[in-house]
Amino acid sequence: MELFGTDNETELRKIAGRLRGGRKKSLSEQDIATIIEMQKCGKTTKEIAEHFGVSRQTISKYLNHPLDDSYVMRLDFMFRQKVCTEIYVDFEHKKIKIVNRTDDIMKRAFGVNENPTWDDFEAFLEDRCFPRTRAMSKSILRHIGVDHYDPIQIIEMTKGRTAEDNQYINFTRKARLAL
Repeated sequence: MELFGTDNETELRKIAGRLRGGRKKSLSEQDIATIIEMQKCGKTTKEIAEHFGVSRQTISKYLNHPLDDSYVMRLDFMFRQKVCTEIYVDFEHKKIKIVNRTDDIMKRAFGVNENPTWDDFEAFLEDRCFPRTRAMSKSILRHIGVDHYDPIQIIEMTKGRTAEDNQYINFTRKARLAL
C-alpha cells in the first residue's frame, strides 16, 4: 500500500503494465535504416534515442558499429563535430566500405561515389596531404615526425586538415572498434 498507493490487484496489474521491465527492445533493420537517415537529417543521438525509446548508448552502438571483422581501421571524415563519411579500411584485401552520414555531397569523402575503389581511397588520402612532389617535402615530413611519404601516417599526424576546407579525419584502430 505504501509503495503503490493501493492493494487492489487490478490496480497493481495496471501499474505493472506501465513499468518498463525485462529485456530492452531490439531494433529492426528498418529501424537502423531510419536511425541513419535521422542522423543524416541532423537529428542528435539524444533525439533519435527518444524517438525509439532506447538509450543514447544503444543508438551510438548502431551508428558506430564496424561493418565486418576484416576492417582494421575506421576513418571518420568530419565537418565541425559531425561525421560526414565513415570509411572502413581492410589493408590486407585492399578494400574499403563507406557509410555516408550526410546528404551534402560536398562534405562527403567521395562525393556522389557510393562504392569507391582502393584507388579512389588512395587518391582521397593524397588529396588530404601535401603533394608528393612538393618542394622541401623531406623537411615537412621531418617536422611532422614521419620518415617517408606515407599518406596514412601524414594524415594521422595532421588529422587530414587542409587549407582548402574545414574538414578533418579522426582515426579508430580495430581494438577500439569492437563492441
